[in-house]
Amino acid sequence: MKTMIAAAAFALSLAGAASAADAEGNYSVIGMGARTCADYTSAPAEAAMVVGVWVQGYMTALNQALPDVKDVTGGRTDQQLADALFSACRNDPHMLLADASRELALKLIGKPGKKTAKAEAPAEAAPALRR
Repeated sequence: MKTMIAAAAFALSLAGAASAADAEGNYSVIGMGARTCADYTSAPAEAAMVVGVWVQGYMTALNQALPDVKDVTGGRTDQQLADALFSACRNDPHMLLADASRELALKLIGKPGKKTAKAEAPAEAAPALRR
């Protein structure tokens, strides 16, 4: 029970504000993706399950949005994705989880990655949930 409470508390602490992309493609990151890799790698192990669910949603959205791509994961298991994300985050603890997940997806589909400054974490004063 304590494990589930810790995971839920971590998930709620990661909630963020949202906005749509502008004409230049700039966007705000929703929820867990707005946290840094350092937040992820230093979180309790139980929180990895919650981050894993967020990554599954992120990858599913890419599957839907990218042309000519059915599965950005290439059939990799959840554990393989988690291991790859954790490794990437250890290498760059200041990166946002959204950017780390994007770079992981680009590697998995064999497209060259490029650094992006488009993703911005919401301001800390932003409300946790939109109404």
